[in-house]
Amino acid sequence: MARNTNFNKDEVLEKTMHLFWAKGFDGTSLDDILKETGLLKGSLYHTFKSKENLFKLCLEKYGIRSKSFFYRDEDDPIDYIRNFFKRLVSEGVKEDAKGCLIMNSCLEFSNVSNELSKENEKLFNAVETNMLRVANKLLKDEKIKTSKSAKQLGRQFVVAAFSIREFSKFRKDKLFLKEIANNALFAVNIKI
Repeated sequence: MARNTNFNKDEVLEKTMHLFWAKGFDGTSLDDILKETGLLKGSLYHTFKSKENLFKLCLEKYGIRSKSFFYRDEDDPIDYIRNFFKRLVSEGVKEDAKGCLIMNSCLEFSNVSNELSKENEKLFNAVETNMLRVANKLLKDEKIKTSKSAKQLGRQFVVAAFSIREFSKFRKDKLFLKEIANNALFAVNIKI
């Protein structure tokens, strides 16, 4: 009897992305992927070639999602950064908070240099660039008074964002997460 090989590729990527997000690349087995997606091994390899390629596609999908939250020139930088951290805190107190796939992968691949680590590094660099753009815009606002450079401020935002994401995996304390955000925002007199 022939098996149905029709499936929604985007749905498979979404399910697999959440597996990698929760368990990491090494922690996600082929059996986990097959069970979660309902795919047969042959369909998985025929369509996605390898676990590594599937992970790369999941990173791309996550990157597109992340970039949808990036600063746009028409955004007010104060509103943007305030809402950015409010969103992270709000997501961080949810029971299913898994941190950030980019940061999780940075930690997993910290001692590895391969194609996956390089793809992940590109995504991390995009996040850093986004925060630098916001910091530059903030420093042009006459209401913002700080001795920090845009580079320092952007890095401060990145550190706070990833701290919130990492702590939210095991500490669902809204006040604690808000404190991390407010410490980063203090330099520009913003609070959430």
